[in-house]
Amino acid sequence: MSRTVRVIFVLICVCCAVEFAVGQATKKSLKSGPSAFYPDDENRGFDEADPPSDAVLDALLKTQEAKENSDLLQKLDRDGLRKLFLVVQVHLAKSDETDEVVLGYDPMSGADCYWFWIVRDKGDHAQVLLFTNEYGIDLLNTRTNGYREIRGVWSSAAGYTITRVYQYNGNRYKLAHRYEKTDKVPQ
Repeated sequence: MSRTVRVIFVLICVCCAVEFAVGQATKKSLKSGPSAFYPDDENRGFDEADPPSDAVLDALLKTQEAKENSDLLQKLDRDGLRKLFLVVQVHLAKSDETDEVVLGYDPMSGADCYWFWIVRDKGDHAQVLLFTNEYGIDLLNTRTNGYREIRGVWSSAAGYTITRVYQYNGNRYKLAHRYEKTDKVPQ
């Protein structure tokens, strides 16, 4: 084997090793964040939550949920509004895109459930991709249009459970499947 062929072979091997290492690091970083968000289960998923950025707060305040609670929200200053939400960064698609799971607190929450928003944060602009009211949500490993599917679960004390699966349609998340289950309680 000539010296030139050996050098090319070594360079190819080095490039492959670097590509593999970068791929593994990216794969690891994508899985290192939380994928389950259940506030009643010891605040699972929100251990390292932050308040929303200005862009995310602005996007949340433009939602239908905020409009329906405008009389209560208008009494709060910007810091008071910011305290109504917890934000956790996640990656739903590409690792260079920042998405966030947002949890709302009263009055931006339900009586028998939590309110969750999925927000794409582009720094100076944010877009709400999903609103759902659930007991908790999971970011699934399955994908639609390159984005992780999201499962929401709501349960009643009487054993009635609704599970919803949301899929990304290229612009936002839409309901794809809804399952209902009733656990028979012994009389």
